[in-house]
Amino acid sequence: MKYILILYMCSMATGECPSSTIAGYQFTNHYDCVNAGYGVAQQTFQNLKELEDFEQEYIEKQKLAIRFECREVGKQI
Repeated sequence: MKYILILYMCSMATGECPSSTIAGYQFTNHYDCVNAGYGVAQQTFQNLKELEDFEQEYIEKQKLAIRFECREVGKQI
């Protein structure tokens, strides 16, 4: 089976996750996907401050966090 990593930007203030992005990573097992997901999610969160729309004050106010999912995309025959 194959898995793709999907990232969600969520607001803990509202409980909503309005945006998702397929991270472009594909894995042959769930374990490797989850293991990479934690690192990619952390790096993505750290990079938010570099974006003009996501200053630390905004991140604090919205209580932004990065959530991830490893979605199965196929079966091996």
